[in-house]
Amino acid sequence: MKSGPFPSTISILLSWLYVISSILLVAELSFASMEEDKVAEVSFTALATTALGDWMGMLVAVIYASLSFSLIVACVSGIGSIMIQWFPWMNFVVAHAVFPLLVGIVIGFFPFKAIDTTNRFLCFLMLFSITALIATGLSVGRTKLLSSFGYSSWGLSAILPAIPVTVLTLGFHVITSFICKIVGESVFDARRAILFGGTVPLIMVLSWNLVVLGLAKTNRAVSSQDPISLLLSVNSSVLPAVQGFAFSALSTSLIGYAVSFPKQLVDTLELIWRETSSENVKLSSLVGSNRNSRMDKVGSGVYLSGKNVGSVGQISFSGSRFISDSGSRIVSSYLGTSAVNMIVMPFVLGVPIVIASFFPSAFSKALDFAGVYANCFLFGILPPLMAWIHRSRSSRDANLLPGGDAVLLLLFVIAVILGIWH
Repeated sequence: MKSGPFPSTISILLSWLYVISSILLVAELSFASMEEDKVAEVSFTALATTALGDWMGMLVAVIYASLSFSLIVACVSGIGSIMIQWFPWMNFVVAHAVFPLLVGIVIGFFPFKAIDTTNRFLCFLMLFSITALIATGLSVGRTKLLSSFGYSSWGLSAILPAIPVTVLTLGFHVITSFICKIVGESVFDARRAILFGGTVPLIMVLSWNLVVLGLAKTNRAVSSQDPISLLLSVNSSVLPAVQGFAFSALSTSLIGYAVSFPKQLVDTLELIWRETSSENVKLSSLVGSNRNSRMDKVGSGVYLSGKNVGSVGQISFSGSRFISDSGSRIVSSYLGTSAVNMIVMPFVLGVPIVIASFFPSAFSKALDFAGVYANCFLFGILPPLMAWIHRSRSSRDANLLPGGDAVLLLLFVIAVILGIWH
């Protein structure tokens, strides 16, 4: 609202171009890793580990988990606010806990098809609701929409504060590897899917932005408030569509993170355990390197090959050779997906419920962290850096993003500037 329709539209388009460029780099790295390692899918953490080393991969895993957790907090907080609007008599904590509890039950006790069907229904509700909202906004503010373009403010203080949330809204880095898995044989099929698929949220955001600014032109009394208040101030009958859109958008996000985060959290803890154990083995080896014999010495280690890869166990030495090893899988190796959900899900959803219930600013604070810090580092700084490292090591010519090192440097600098500015 501070910048006006034309500057904000330009900033959204530039943000989309920046986001899509970063996603294309992740897709390029994903396909290269899939081909080199002969796997069907690769995680973002694995890409970072390959390009930047084990310890950097561990740091990325921790920040990635923090990003997912902060977004779960934001979703729980937002859904709780809507539940209070629907049921004013409901206890504050219960209002925040009802939907996450239902999600946890469905994920933990029902087949995946049940949660998939629920998610598809909510997606349909979201598209229907935002279509109704945009149609209503255009019908109400169509006479003022064009005239609103007469106001423009190109000051950075008016434009930059909205960039992190814009980038977070338009980005879909977390599913890029999955897109690469299902789109086809060629890396260029992935680029086509990313460009066409990424256009959908762009159209939604641009439409919503123009409608809101058109409404702000019609009612300056509430123009400093949130866009929902603006819409309701000119047509209160759209309240069900407003609440339906907000609820479905937050719910689909919560379902996605609730499904993926438990395994992601376990994998992050495993990675930290493996790296710590590996360092202990190296330290033990260095301490005993000046001795003539390692008879009866015992240490810990991680299987790096064979059927027990990923396992941690004890290693005994005789002379300069291992004489025995015994180990066990990490927690998730023993437990199936259902068991992991049963153990981790109460923590994954319970802690956000407590935070959202007792900290009213949890929604905005969580989005600030996700958009400014975690998202900026993970999907702003890292992709061009990892792509530059990979291209310098590889001779293959399948770059999805043209421009060479100059474009990579530009994307890296933009991410650093945004991070420092905010």
